[in-house]
Amino acid sequence: MTNSMIIKENTRVKVKYRPELGAGEVIRVCEGGGEYTVDVAFEQDGKRILETFPPEMVEPIDDIFQKFEKGISDKPVDFFLKQLAYQFPVENSGGELSNSKADLLPHQILLTHQVVETRRRRLLIADEVGLGKTIETGMIIRELLSRRDADRALIVCPAGLTVNWRNELKDCFRIYFDIFGLDFSDANPHAWERHNLVIASIDTIKKPARLEKLMKGPEWDIIVFDEAHHLTRKKYGEKIEVTQNYRLAEKLKGITRDMLFLSATPHQGDGYQFWSLIQLLDDQLFENPEAMLDHRGLLGRVMIRRTKREVTDVEGNPIFMRRKVHSQKFSLSIREQRFYEKLTEYLKEGYNAAGVGSDKTTKQQRAVGFVMAIFQKIMSSSPRAIKQALRRRLLAIYARRQMAMEGGLHNLTAREDISKQIVKYQEEMRKIVFELLSYERGAIDYTDADAYIARLKQQLKKRPKFDEEITHWALDAQEISDDIIDAPANIPNEDQKVKELIGLVDDGPDRKFDTLVRAIEQIRRENEKEKIVIFTQYLETLYFLKEELSKYYSNDKIAIIKGGPLEDKIASCESFWNENGAQFLISTSAGGEGINLQICRILFNYDLPWNPMAVEQRIGRIHRYGQTDTAQVYNLIAEGTIEEDVYSILEQKLFEIAKTIGRIDNVTGEVTEDFRSEILGFLGSSLNYNDLYKEALINKNYKRTEEEIAEALRQAKESSNALRQLAQDLKTFNLESYIELKGRYTLEDLKIFCEKAIIRLGGSFVPSGEIVNIVVPSALKKYAGISSHYENVTFSSK
Repeated sequence: MTNSMIIKENTRVKVKYRPELGAGEVIRVCEGGGEYTVDVAFEQDGKRILETFPPEMVEPIDDIFQKFEKGISDKPVDFFLKQLAYQFPVENSGGELSNSKADLLPHQILLTHQVVETRRRRLLIADEVGLGKTIETGMIIRELLSRRDADRALIVCPAGLTVNWRNELKDCFRIYFDIFGLDFSDANPHAWERHNLVIASIDTIKKPARLEKLMKGPEWDIIVFDEAHHLTRKKYGEKIEVTQNYRLAEKLKGITRDMLFLSATPHQGDGYQFWSLIQLLDDQLFENPEAMLDHRGLLGRVMIRRTKREVTDVEGNPIFMRRKVHSQKFSLSIREQRFYEKLTEYLKEGYNAAGVGSDKTTKQQRAVGFVMAIFQKIMSSSPRAIKQALRRRLLAIYARRQMAMEGGLHNLTAREDISKQIVKYQEEMRKIVFELLSYERGAIDYTDADAYIARLKQQLKKRPKFDEEITHWALDAQEISDDIIDAPANIPNEDQKVKELIGLVDDGPDRKFDTLVRAIEQIRRENEKEKIVIFTQYLETLYFLKEELSKYYSNDKIAIIKGGPLEDKIASCESFWNENGAQFLISTSAGGEGINLQICRILFNYDLPWNPMAVEQRIGRIHRYGQTDTAQVYNLIAEGTIEEDVYSILEQKLFEIAKTIGRIDNVTGEVTEDFRSEILGFLGSSLNYNDLYKEALINKNYKRTEEEIAEALRQAKESSNALRQLAQDLKTFNLESYIELKGRYTLEDLKIFCEKAIIRLGGSFVPSGEIVNIVVPSALKKYAGISSHYENVTFSSK
């Protein structure tokens, strides 16, 4: 009997030597010239393909009943692996198998599930500060992309947060966004068609010419507005005031399917303003602000809000431990006090030249105002930071004068005098460059110095970018910028004043550093191995601290982290996480973004950002989920300074409010952490800290400062109460809902599955501790995006 007589139509067969085809079904058996052929249909990647073979190449496969009759069964492990392959995606509804590098918490997973599953994704996510709205947004976008329910996403945020958004999405979720204005521009008419995942500054994108180009591009699947409470429309009597930010959102809502607003403080104490914000999401929900109060239960259709008090971990335990904040005050030395007073005089003169207090200022005056604000901030950081900043300032002054002479803009008549002056300025600038770069590069020669000066002069020829609208309410992502310090000013004899100031600054440690060391030693007397984090705003101060601390403690016990990719930060502070590794971690504010340091309970704020929410973000690096002890925070503050006065007023007023309404921690005696972050969040919308500190320096009128802070806190409290009243009928966090949603499998289960399946298919799976090297089996290489080899694979989210 020939094989062709055995093979019949509708028979399930496999092809010898072609295992990759799998099982197929015989469609027909053909005969021609005495030769037989068999047409077989296969299912591959959702498509049906037809191939022809000689009968001897195919052999029948028993169906399940025939196998049962013959007592034949597949290997149990194959059946088990197939079942798991189908079950893993279905059982991942709780995010247990996520490849996110962030620790996903129940409230974040529930929110993501709620948003993704809803039919109309136009929502205000109003979770309290610290609950991870950026992480929640990343999870939502990641899920929509993986489901192929979205291809194009646009995130609109304050200018200072664009890079932070990109890093968070890249480092935590491996989603790669382009920043408009940094990675691409709209000079090309097709720019918006070529970029599907974009982050844009709200002040950049709302400009009419740019908005017009954006509107002409393809529509978006989802648009996210961060800090959405600044999309404002207010009513004064019969007059309605609409901001550019609000008009931007009005336009963009017409070119997107989904829209998310993020804000921990969406209600600013103005009912009409909040109603206007909701109108952008659903203009049919409430007819007017009064209807919103009468039917607040409907707010749940467009708003989600959870508080720190209600959320828990998977075991039902509170996420946040207590914390204790200490003000570590110290007095300035006589020399330091003299420098502080001289620098204050210089700043006052600079602010006057900048027209501070006047209704209208020129671009150049605003530039000078920025320079003075930068110096005022650095003044309270470290001798190294302020001295380097003053050197940069003096260098820019000399470079501008030299450029004026080279361009013929001078008062000297004799060519010989001009040449001598040009050479003189070059020599002076070289000296400054030697001093400026010696800390970073060591000894440099004239060639390096001249190259540095040439680059500076090229930079000074460019138009300063002070015509851009500044988003004052964004936390500073970069506290110091050379092009700001280089801005021209109209201050008489400024070079002499700056030179004098440079001469007054000691190169060595100051009273603040001595205070830090004494505090560290006191902590080490109780626990010699205590881990300690030290935060500063400025790189120069970071290098200063590392250099000086290494004189007291072994250099290998000090780690530093600064801005850059998360991988670089992790690599630079691995020793700090190691129990026997570095004991001290010095970090800039930008460097600390995205780093979890809950293994440490001691934090020093070596300098304090003006915006107290920036301080809260620093504290959040150690005071977060996973912290098992009370977080101890030490703020180093110089007595008799503007910073001390303003900080003390703010703290006292905040304490008075909290005490009045019973929001004082019974154990620590401080304002409760959730109330503090909530109020400071509202405060950041109504108080311009730059203006507050400028006025305090110029006028020394602390009564006015106190009144401004008290009024801002009163408005923040009213806004908080109004939001709480509106949100009381919203659905709250419920751990039972998460337990019902939670899947059965863990990352460890996934690891076991991958190991068994890869080896079963002929690949290799070689573990080395937590890291695995994988050689992919041939059967899997046919799928798109699969590499032949994977190194450094991990099944841990830690």
